[in-house]
Amino acid sequence: MSGKTPLDPSFQTNNLATPPPQKRKFSFPVTMHSSNLLAVDTAAGAASSARRRLSNVSDVVTRKLSNTIGWKAPAIPSHDIITQGRCLCYQYVRSRLKRSGVFTRKLGLQRVRSILGTSSIEVIREVFPALSYVGEELERMHPRVYSGVARQISRNPGGEIPSEETVPCLMSAVARDLFRADITWGKVISLFAIAGGLAVDCVRQGHSDYLPRLVEGVTEVIEDELVPWINDNGGWMGLSYHVNPSGTTKLSVLEWIALGLGCILGICVFIFIVKFLGHFLFPDTQ
Repeated sequence: MSGKTPLDPSFQTNNLATPPPQKRKFSFPVTMHSSNLLAVDTAAGAASSARRRLSNVSDVVTRKLSNTIGWKAPAIPSHDIITQGRCLCYQYVRSRLKRSGVFTRKLGLQRVRSILGTSSIEVIREVFPALSYVGEELERMHPRVYSGVARQISRNPGGEIPSEETVPCLMSAVARDLFRADITWGKVISLFAIAGGLAVDCVRQGHSDYLPRLVEGVTEVIEDELVPWINDNGGWMGLSYHVNPSGTTKLSVLEWIALGLGCILGICVFIFIVKFLGHFLFPDTQ
């Protein structure tokens, strides 16, 4: 798995003769581990696995009953899935660049503002924490896969990306291999993690102007290959439900602080009201 081992020819953008069979870098850690990370979560324990299986059975029964009585949940418009996917990709790339210490405001990754005031913003706020959490876990578990991505999927010396149009071609090649057998939420998240690693490489190579095209490349993959599957699995909210099947969310530090201040304020108001009423109801005791 060293950075010097060449990848499967399907990841290359040049039409060259097929080299002798060799170990493919992305096939094992990305295709297999990204799928297993969510499908079989050993850290969560048997209770979590049983709960997920029960949830899956419930989904199947609900789907069959819906088909029997002629009722189906309304399909999510493809445009919404594509737009939300694009915004999630922008957010993930921003987060990855910040974690790598190469993010600046000059990069222009501010597209999420375009959905302010729409229902999509609520989806992004709900889904992105789950996407970011699992994406970071993949990066931590397989740092050699999700770092130095350009060197792994480009034939050029040092992983140099020659042009802006090369970026979506690379992402398309990765997606073809990643989703060749099946589609899972783990693999979808892995696609975002690969895009984040490639974004870091673009910036470090001085090609920060490639980033919008990189996001568009991921958007094209979503539009061409993932929209029907995402729709059948609850839209992007399905990712959040899959990562956190219990439906509970962790509060951030600021949210805990706000909750604590709210409780203190409520207690102070209650004490003030009690003293105020006591002053008028029992004036002789003062």
